[in-house]
Amino acid sequence: MEDKTVIIVKQGNKIRYVKAQDVIYIESIGRKALLHLTDEVIEYYAKISRLEEQLVPYFFRSHRAYLINLAYVENYSKREIRMKNTDSVLISKYRFSEFEKVLENACKNTAKGLKCSKYRE
Repeated sequence: MEDKTVIIVKQGNKIRYVKAQDVIYIESIGRKALLHLTDEVIEYYAKISRLEEQLVPYFFRSHRAYLINLAYVENYSKREIRMKNTDSVLISKYRFSEFEKVLENACKNTAKGLKCSKYRE
């Protein structure tokens, strides 16, 4: 992921810049977005659809409420995705096959040359 990709977080009269590569996943609750980082959760008003547009192809919308960073996927099943921070996020049955394709492409394009088959539970 490019180091230049940032998410602009507005909280009241404060503005914060969060590197997208530091975000493990984004959760949508009502009109708020929760950015889950390794050491904190940042809550602010944002539309997950707008974040999705900004963060593709490094992130994938696994469910209406979740946008995951593909670099942090530990493993997955047909129902959920386990992230490297041990959190689990839901995956929609309608998005599962697309997720596998996107993850496989992400694995092929990494410098590490990860084997995608290692992710499947």
